[in-house]
Amino acid sequence: MAEQHQKFSSQAYGWLSGCLRWPSLLTFCIFDIALFTTILSLTIVSSENDGFVTISSSNTTTSESSNQTGSESDGIGSFWDLGILWTSLPSFVLSLFGAYWAWMAGSIAERQPYVELRNEDGAEARKSILLDYRVTASIWRWWGAFRNSHYTVGATTLLSVLLTYAVAPFAARLFVAEVVMKSDTVPVIFNEAYNVDGINATLDWRPVLDTVAATLLYQGTQIPWTDDEHAFLPFTTSSDLVSGSIIASHSTAYSAYVSCELVDDYTITSTDGTEDSTSTVEISGNDRGCSFKQSFGVSSTQDIYFKTTVEFGCSARAYYSRLVFTAATYSSTSPHKLDKLSVISCATGYRQVEGTLKVSVSSSGPPIIQSFEETGQRDTERPKLWRVFEQDIFGPVSINPHTTWSTTDMGNLILYHAQRSQPSNFLASDVLAKAISIVFTTIYLNAVALHGFETLTKSKEATGTAFSPVTRLFVVPWVSYIVLGFLMITLCSVVFLFFWLRKCPSILTEEPQGLLSMAAIVNKSELLWIVSDIRQDPEFVSEIRKTSKSRPDVKHRKWTSARDPNSGSWMVRLVENVEIEAAERFLS
Repeated sequence: MAEQHQKFSSQAYGWLSGCLRWPSLLTFCIFDIALFTTILSLTIVSSENDGFVTISSSNTTTSESSNQTGSESDGIGSFWDLGILWTSLPSFVLSLFGAYWAWMAGSIAERQPYVELRNEDGAEARKSILLDYRVTASIWRWWGAFRNSHYTVGATTLLSVLLTYAVAPFAARLFVAEVVMKSDTVPVIFNEAYNVDGINATLDWRPVLDTVAATLLYQGTQIPWTDDEHAFLPFTTSSDLVSGSIIASHSTAYSAYVSCELVDDYTITSTDGTEDSTSTVEISGNDRGCSFKQSFGVSSTQDIYFKTTVEFGCSARAYYSRLVFTAATYSSTSPHKLDKLSVISCATGYRQVEGTLKVSVSSSGPPIIQSFEETGQRDTERPKLWRVFEQDIFGPVSINPHTTWSTTDMGNLILYHAQRSQPSNFLASDVLAKAISIVFTTIYLNAVALHGFETLTKSKEATGTAFSPVTRLFVVPWVSYIVLGFLMITLCSVVFLFFWLRKCPSILTEEPQGLLSMAAIVNKSELLWIVSDIRQDPEFVSEIRKTSKSRPDVKHRKWTSARDPNSGSWMVRLVENVEIEAAERFLS
């Protein structure tokens, strides 16, 4: 039964290579669909779940690191660490897929001349007896096939080239490892609480001001649990987190700020003094409903003046107090011996607000502030000892013989900060106002961070969120789309080939392997006489094919095949001879 089926198949469609028979085509389709489904599923999962698998955080392994540790990675872990598995595996699988298709495309190209010979109308010599696609490299074969109007051969060969030299290398980039943050709920512990009496009259302000100088003037590291504007209520966690993890928790931020105005409408008076003696200057004015007054000495021995005072006689409507700063330079020819005079009055404000604080865990130091998002209403009520704070920050005074001015330590911070921002014009009112705002805010947040929190006898517990860095494997979308597109094209091509092979039979009854099987095709064929004639030509060198291409009895004739009625095998014949023999049989 099997022999009858094979005989029927050979007579109907001609001999087919194993890769072109329906079991192989079905196997290839299953392979194609499996690849398509797998890549599509991984692409969807990767886009929706921040990757589709977690891998080792270490993605490189060097011989140097192996020597340092005294051991080498082994097993599947080393493949993941080196990235070999997710780069070479997709490329290897797609290379196998491309090789399978190249086998099919090569068989179709090898079969094509025998398909042309089964055409009853015959085929030109260049498309049949002189054609052999096997001698042409596959990378160029598709072009010759299209020129011969063998579109199926050209399309399958071109697809084979693209699968081999484009898709398979691209597949090495199908997966990529990226670090993402994985969130988990963790317990958060508060060991400290805000103390309203922490900033009091007994506080030594020099360490606070020195800390401000280190961070603002010399780019020192900020003290823990502060940023450029706030001091935050500290917390910790009992969970073991890797370095680089981020903890998000409820916390409270404390800050202070000033609203400064340049006072143009002020009154200035001075007492007379000799050129070498000190005269007293008195400045008074009003800023948004709050009156203030300052007095200081002016002498030719000092070039720059920066007077700092605080005024507490303001109403609640006028924001309770003013920080007043007067900047000027000495001039013996100017009225009151002062030039470039600027009077800056600043209203103070305080704020505490609840929100979500994110800090990153560091293995070598305290947590680093990442961000703060306010979630509660801002509380602008002044702290209990705000008067003590505003008065005492002007208390410390240091004498520096190398400066051209004499002021409080806070005034020194303001002038130095202004110099760093605008060295050539640091006494400008806008430059000073900005420096005053930054210095005041920084002093307050450092004071709160250093002295504003007290240790609790019993810790408070809450719940936070930890974002830990994990390495996940992602599907690169654009590479995935390219691979999926080619897989779909290949699948459709296989379906087309299944029907095309039955529509376009060949004269082969067995595999054209070896000289004997080829001799059976040309048995009793005019080709034998043509070859014999060429070999007897005195000018014949040794190239049968090259010589026959120039012979009119080869290139100008059409060639077909005729079936032996006894054996059922096919023989290559000239079209006109076949027609003559058919006519003779009809007449007889």
